[in-house]
Amino acid sequence: MASIAIPTVDLTPFTSPSSASETQLQAAKQLVQACHSLGFVKITGHGFTKEEVDHAFAWSNRLFDLALEDKMKAPHPAGPVPHRGYSAIGVEKIYSREDVGDYAGSEKKGEEEERLRGVRDYKESYEIGSEQDDQMPNIWLPDDVLPGFRSEMTLLYERLAGVGRMVLGAIGVGLELGPEEMDELMKFSSASHSQLRLLHYPAIGKEKLETELLSRLPAHNDWSAFTMLIQDSNGGLELRDPSSQEFVRAVPEEGALILNIGDMLQRFTNDYFISALHRVSVPNPDSVPSSGIPARYSIPFFVNPPPSLDIATLPRFVTAEMPVKYEPVRYEDYSALVSKYQYQYQGGKE
Repeated sequence: MASIAIPTVDLTPFTSPSSASETQLQAAKQLVQACHSLGFVKITGHGFTKEEVDHAFAWSNRLFDLALEDKMKAPHPAGPVPHRGYSAIGVEKIYSREDVGDYAGSEKKGEEEERLRGVRDYKESYEIGSEQDDQMPNIWLPDDVLPGFRSEMTLLYERLAGVGRMVLGAIGVGLELGPEEMDELMKFSSASHSQLRLLHYPAIGKEKLETELLSRLPAHNDWSAFTMLIQDSNGGLELRDPSSQEFVRAVPEEGALILNIGDMLQRFTNDYFISALHRVSVPNPDSVPSSGIPARYSIPFFVNPPPSLDIATLPRFVTAEMPVKYEPVRYEDYSALVSKYQYQYQGGKE
């Protein structure tokens, strides 16, 4: 599989107080161009330090190293809402709307969903939100199971929420929005309704790959405004190139966050931005060494609007040549609809 040169944009002009507006505009335009042409971009100069990255992964490792019975003391409910707490290996099943969308409203749709559920997602996860989110309250481990976890994850959530808001502002600068348009854009970043996710993809032995139907994270779009991803050096993320329609590797770059556009900004910009289809795949067993494939850890942060926000296309993106493509929709309604496709819960096993 080929790799793609995802653009890297340095956002130091937005995190350095001495930066001139001209340098901010230059960086912001590079950011917007990547969101337009690819839907993916690597960002540096975001202010989230290597020490903070290492600290976050250390806590993630401590969490997933716990015994299953301890992790299950904060279980994710059997359904997509509230999307909080721990999901064991094979419990959560994700697939894209494209997988079943052609069969909507038909008996074939149910058959296709059943076929897809037969392929286990070999990962475990822990979902965290704001302590101020009254619609999706957090589900925490007892303090004696992992002392300090709740306070550390609360701080990590708040830190990444701040980074996300800075990035959204930079997007607005790059689009050269007016004051009222910028106000509309900034509503897409809610400090109380975004989501932090800790992900662990366990190592998989060659024999298991040869004898079981497994996936890691099937192809899907995010329905956030955008997502910022911290991935370890093992990488594994793949994205679909809009030009070739082929999946290509997103090679990790130390110090860079990977940003991918979600459905909300695609709708807001009338498809000027691309909601990027992406996945973490399992390689063909024939190409895997006898040692199998290594474990992978990642930390995505989903920048979300508030549930009550009506998502409508900004008028500047509507022209005679490009009529509006999307009807306004309330974010909570869209989330409820899409989560029924992307999240299915079933019994897990190691």
